[in-house]
Amino acid sequence: LVSDFPSMCNVFVANREGILGVVGYLSLRLLSEDVARVCLLPAQETSNQKNQNALWKGRLFIMSTILWAAHLCLTVGFQIPNSRRSTNASFILWSLSHNISLLCLIQYVMARVPTSENGDKHTPQILEAVNRFGLAVFLSSNILTGLVNLTVDTLHSSNGKAMFVLSVYLALVCGVALLLDSLFKKKKVE
Repeated sequence: LVSDFPSMCNVFVANREGILGVVGYLSLRLLSEDVARVCLLPAQETSNQKNQNALWKGRLFIMSTILWAAHLCLTVGFQIPNSRRSTNASFILWSLSHNISLLCLIQYVMARVPTSENGDKHTPQILEAVNRFGLAVFLSSNILTGLVNLTVDTLHSSNGKAMFVLSVYLALVCGVALLLDSLFKKKKVE
């Protein structure tokens, strides 16, 4: 059937990773929403902030552990390597478990942030700057990613060189956020 339409076949072959990746990224999105529904939303029903934080941390930690174990089963047990290009189940589990582990770590750190007299948390300036100028930080990080890809042979870089490039990259992205925050300090958007 496809061979009867060679132009259609060529379009599919040229874009198969993007076309088939839609299924993987859609499932990643839907699974992320389920994790939020299971781990975060029920905790909002509790009135006590300490209980809410403990509930979030506990659920996130348990979900992270389950997902890491499932990822381990796929990669070691079934020997399915992670593939971002094909967005296979192993990649989806790795992405979910990695991001949930980060959420758990952020929740742990933010629980230790000192509060002011009125009970508000003092958010670190870098987090406020990234939240305030999210689009500009995102665009600058994409431009920096392209610059790195054009100038550094990332596939054949040593671990030390890769860590150096990542450190400089992260410093520049954070620097852009802090620079924008200092430039537009007086024009605070509410």
